Amino acid sequence: MRLLSLRTYVTVSATKRLRPLPSALASDNSKARVFEYASPPLGTVQAYDEAVALLEKEQLRLAEEIALLENGAALKGDTIETSENGAPKNDSRIKKLKVALGLTQLDKHWEFNAGRVDFDSLRKDPNSIEALTFEALKARRFETVLTPKIVKLADVHNLFVDAFPGKTRNLLKPAVNLEVNFQNTAWEACYGQPVPPNWALFSPKVTINTHSDKPKKYTLVLMDLDRQSLSSQSIHEWCHWLITDISVTNRLTIEPGSSPYLAPSTLDTANLTDASFHPSPPSAEPKLPGTVVLPYIPPHPANSNPRKTHRYLLTIFEQPEGKSLDISLEAIRSEAIKNQSSSIQNRAAWEKDFLGEKEEAMLFVERGAFSTWGFATQHQLNVAGYAFFTAGWNLHTPDIFTRLGIHEPVFGAFPQNPTDQVHKVNQATTNAINLLGDSLLSSLSLSQIQQLNRGTVPVVPRFKLPTRSSIKADAMKTIWAERIAAKTAAAAAAASSGKAPKGGKKTAGKSAARPVSAAIKLTPKMPRLTTVGSVAVVKAKQTDVAGGSMVGDVTKSVFEKRGRYHNV
Repeated sequence: MRLLSLRTYVTVSATKRLRPLPSALASDNSKARVFEYASPPLGTVQAYDEAVALLEKEQLRLAEEIALLENGAALKGDTIETSENGAPKNDSRIKKLKVALGLTQLDKHWEFNAGRVDFDSLRKDPNSIEALTFEALKARRFETVLTPKIVKLADVHNLFVDAFPGKTRNLLKPAVNLEVNFQNTAWEACYGQPVPPNWALFSPKVTINTHSDKPKKYTLVLMDLDRQSLSSQSIHEWCHWLITDISVTNRLTIEPGSSPYLAPSTLDTANLTDASFHPSPPSAEPKLPGTVVLPYIPPHPANSNPRKTHRYLLTIFEQPEGKSLDISLEAIRSEAIKNQSSSIQNRAAWEKDFLGEKEEAMLFVERGAFSTWGFATQHQLNVAGYAFFTAGWNLHTPDIFTRLGIHEPVFGAFPQNPTDQVHKVNQATTNAINLLGDSLLSSLSLSQIQQLNRGTVPVVPRFKLPTRSSIKADAMKTIWAERIAAKTAAAAAAASSGKAPKGGKKTAGKSAARPVSAAIKLTPKMPRLTTVGSVAVVKAKQTDVAGGSMVGDVTKSVFEKRGRYHNV
């Protein structure tokens, strides 16, 4: 009946009408319009008539089987135990048949595909037939629609090369439906959608659907696959979240929570929209299932030139049956330190990854000491499902570094003229201190951002002494601006009323007034900082070590060189 029901839905969905929302669902000021599916009258579409006849035949068969089982009778080839009062003991068989009966009802498919199913309300009684029917539809969509899309885009993002080496898209089809959503997203599946880092300040809501009544244990790992490292001078994986021994039977939801390392923001983040959206902290911290080995740390991709987009992979591993994971962070740390060469340890502070007090508290060494596939191989884990999203640096990312209390690195090509670069950075730092203050970086105007990027002294417009000619020119500009505004308003009024403006030139059959199109409001693209501007913002922070201690040889040479005088 799976192919039959889908074919029927496709046939019926060809006849759709646009209708307003019912008054019970629409708000007072709502003018929203949604699609409703109207079935054609019988006798007009032959394919539809045949599909309805087959569905009715299947519904009769399922109803008869359910009636027989509920009466305690035995079907052909089945042995059904009955209780003393004649009631059947195999309620699970009856429930499956009732779900199959629900899948033959077209209105269920219409509600599901139109997005009108309130799963939160249904999950209050997860064992009801209606809830089980819609969950079956969701599992079917995951298998037939979402899984191929996840696998295809995972291949496009090179996950089978970087995170699962040696595996192919055919070997790593997710068997577990993994839903990952932040406060302002509603994805059925997460397969590479771009997420601004400030959207992911708090841990996402993760729903694990195994579609199996057999309890199993799983491990959740969130990895950044593209984290830059000064110590290794390469890109490596870095763990943002690790939870083991998560027991799941059919379905489990991990509620969103905060990060224990994220301090409250000292800046005003209220009333921000679009890419500037800041999620609100959870009212109460949820009780996370399993064992939290590494608490959640929000994504904080560093600014780099050329710009780099980071891939964040959330993987669900199935643990060996009946076994719990024993992970020793001390052993991971000692192995990581052992693998560091003496040349790395003897480098200057600005030539290797900085490890301050907060970095040590967040276990930076341990988080960067293992990979996704190496972790799975070591503990004999099988990939059950995965989801991934992408994120890059934006103007809100420096605030995340500040709230975490860690050093913000900036990656860029070494300039051809380092002396000139040092002077630009210092001037840009002065500009950043004067411009930012207690405000967000995103609150700066485009001209102020450009001022930081150039690293030049702000130019004050020169005062011009007014003359008779300049006063006359300004008056003429004002007069012409008023005339143009009046003419535009008259043309707009005439277009809305359908009348030609007075004194306008008329042509046969046409009106001289042309409709004036309304101005289209476009969301401005968020500006970016260059390497000079990014370094200046970091050095302007009072809490970052880059302002004083992390100074390289080139910067010292610029400050300590002798003054050179030019012969004038």
